[in-house]
Amino acid sequence: MKYNRPLLEGKNFIIQLVVLVMLILVGGIIFNALGQLVAYAAFHTMDFESASNPAAYLRLTQSFGSIGMFLCPALVFSFLQDGRWLNYTAANRSPHHLLANTVLVLSITLLPLVAILEQWNAAMHLPEWMSGVETWMTQMEELMGKVTETLVKDHSYATLCFNVIALALIPAVCEEFLFRGTLQSLLTKQWNKPHLAIWITALVFSTIHLQFYGFIPRLLLGAYLGYLFYWSRSLWLPILAHFLHNALSIIVSYTLMGRGIDVDNMRFTDMHGSTTLVISCLVVSAMGLAFMWRTQKELK
Repeated sequence: MKYNRPLLEGKNFIIQLVVLVMLILVGGIIFNALGQLVAYAAFHTMDFESASNPAAYLRLTQSFGSIGMFLCPALVFSFLQDGRWLNYTAANRSPHHLLANTVLVLSITLLPLVAILEQWNAAMHLPEWMSGVETWMTQMEELMGKVTETLVKDHSYATLCFNVIALALIPAVCEEFLFRGTLQSLLTKQWNKPHLAIWITALVFSTIHLQFYGFIPRLLLGAYLGYLFYWSRSLWLPILAHFLHNALSIIVSYTLMGRGIDVDNMRFTDMHGSTTLVISCLVVSAMGLAFMWRTQKELK
């Protein structure tokens, strides 16, 4: 029986990278257009601010965008690599239960550390000669803040559930399929330098979000997810960690807002006992990462 080689099997790295970028562009265009059409059919407008339910409009279009730009290109790229939809991204493997259990703990202890980094990152300013760039970055942050405010304005349990699905579950699955499962795998196979691949992927992951005042914490989170993928050899471990981080962030914000706390202007270091909490979380997180590193070496 004749063997039909997958289209990208054995192809040059540049060709593979160009194909991946093209899949992202085409998928983004098609699914963003589909999302806009579905949103128009549901709300009879192309502007989320004039929709009867702006939050639902945004959740719908963002979900379509994530699926089109991240998930579909990753699945198609995997199929073009070896004729299977999940094999290339290691989505056909389950992580060891010890690693998964540790991620459950780390998802809690990392939250305060990320909050500190975000506060520090937001206070940074570019040199005077880059004032134009900083102005653009500020405008992007204000736009993202406006979108976020729309999504969380309706303070109800239904809103919380919808936000967990649209802002935590869908992005976690879609983004990890592309960044860790596809891009990191491609770079690792090309360079045979997994640590370099992890950090390059994390850099791209943080940059593409266009939220520059959270660039550093997102870069470190991307590296963390990359090492989870490298250690576990399963895409589902970084997906779990990504989902838990997003979901817990949403739930914490929802709880604080329910108590009348202004989350946008709240400084984590102003909280009573924040120093002790950060030190404790730092110690536990370091122990958790060390445990995972040792465990994955033993599992090998």
